Amino acid sequence: MPSVLIIEDDAPSRRAIAKLFAREDWKVLEAGDGDTGVDLAVRHRPEVILCDLLMPGSNGFQVCRTIRQQLQPTKIIVVSGRDYAVDRASALEAGADEYLLKPITWELLCGAIDRLLPKILHRPTSTESTAEVQSVPPRLKLWGVRGSLPVPGPTTLRYGGNTSCVEVRADGEIIVLDAGTGIRALGLALEQEFGSQTIKLTLLITHTHWDHIQGLPFFPPAYN
Repeated sequence: MPSVLIIEDDAPSRRAIAKLFAREDWKVLEAGDGDTGVDLAVRHRPEVILCDLLMPGSNGFQVCRTIRQQLQPTKIIVVSGRDYAVDRASALEAGADEYLLKPITWELLCGAIDRLLPKILHRPTSTESTAEVQSVPPRLKLWGVRGSLPVPGPTTLRYGGNTSCVEVRADGEIIVLDAGTGIRALGLALEQEFGSQTIKLTLLITHTHWDHIQGLPFFPPAYN
């Protein structure tokens, strides 16, 4: 499991970034000031450090210099709201590897980490699971395509008697479009497939007509 240290004095910002990493199974360390951050960095030696510039105690430039002297392999990403060329140049000179502007998204972080440590983001949890993801082609399944009122049953099986629900699988992701009555059958199928495991999926509502949302209360994985 890769580890990241977030050094940021603004607690809501720090927690928001921490959640992004935790969601992707990173070990997350947090520090609210520069001195604590340096101490945690030396003790835990994380692969990646995210550091703000303006903090109580040691500022971001001092943190970069101290950590760079003691932890050569660790990658330091400065995260700042200051879009000044002099700050960027000073941070890189102090030892930072990247300089990102707030607000931060996971896509921005992924891009920076992929440039610095390309193997980190692509590290498989197991050879078996990687092979499984690579060998499964993209799949689309219609669990319901009818508008207004559901008419389930064998006579409507060909085109789908349930209201709108589409399942898409690609690159190990499960994406569900709409939560019409077809989502109940999808939920039962997912429970049968995954058992007691946590199911990670993305549900997108294309628009909020009744026939696109009416099945959501009957989606079993939502209650587990």
